[in-house]
Amino acid sequence: MVLQSLFRCAVALAHGLGLALGLSPLALAAPACPGPVIRFERLADGVWLLPSEVGDADAANRGVVSNLVLVRQGARWWLLGSGPSPAHGRALACQIRQRFGHAVTDVVSPWARPELVLGQQGLPGARRWAHVEVADAMREQCPGCVARLHERLGAAAADLGPDPIAVPDHLLRGETGRLGPFRWWLLPRAAGRSLTVWRHEASATWVAPGLLAAAPPGDGRDADLALLYSGLLRLAELARVDGPAARWVGEQGGAQRSDAPALQARYWHDLTNAVGAAIELGADESAPAQPLPGWPDAVNRHAWHALNWQRAWRQVETQRFDAAPK
Repeated sequence: MVLQSLFRCAVALAHGLGLALGLSPLALAAPACPGPVIRFERLADGVWLLPSEVGDADAANRGVVSNLVLVRQGARWWLLGSGPSPAHGRALACQIRQRFGHAVTDVVSPWARPELVLGQQGLPGARRWAHVEVADAMREQCPGCVARLHERLGAAAADLGPDPIAVPDHLLRGETGRLGPFRWWLLPRAAGRSLTVWRHEASATWVAPGLLAAAPPGDGRDADLALLYSGLLRLAELARVDGPAARWVGEQGGAQRSDAPALQARYWHDLTNAVGAAIELGADESAPAQPLPGWPDAVNRHAWHALNWQRAWRQVETQRFDAAPK
């Protein structure tokens, strides 16, 4: 009898602790979900950040290098992004159900980055949304992108399975609109390559993968840096209505302050000007990237700054060649 009483007390204590931690009764009784363990950071009422690792995809992080955002809207549960693989989608589906007692009903693909959109197959009951231009880009780009991601993941490439690509069939059109609890905008990232930016209307939480990184310098690979710059200025203007209440979620890193788009835009502006000045002085294209005045060492020494310098050099040279008298 004493042992039974102690056992009941222990069960009650564990149940109470689980509820205090925000776990649903389902989570307390259900078997363990597949990994990796997903963190849920509350940003606002009914809004959670599912933070990624910072850096590039590899076997250790299993490709989890793009932030996801989960939003509750009444009986509907929205995911912006779905992760890098069907296996990750299954982990999401299980852990969200265990934590909140609900299934994901709608999943959005903001842009055609495999690390952000290949989890959809692991969420088979959810409606799949994307802008028609993003869906077309996924159809065109994803086969090649999956092959490259497979190489980067190494031993974790089994997460992808035999056919990881699921192109969304609920399509958005136009330059801007509303969907569920969000307002969205379509912005270009490179010629023929667009992405969507999302604003959660009730909390002024903005989600801008592909435009914002964890912090400057940002990742300019496969992008037109002039379009990144103009897109960020557009976002800063759109978010003026929210003032300092605006909060930003980028591709990686935690929630950022209202000035995040303007800060990232300043980096691209200063980088382009510095590269232009170096070209004017006859600097060697193969020379190391120069530090940008006014930016901290953490930015100037970042590996992405060196890559951004090379990309900016090619784009500035091309623009000058195209503009030269024929």
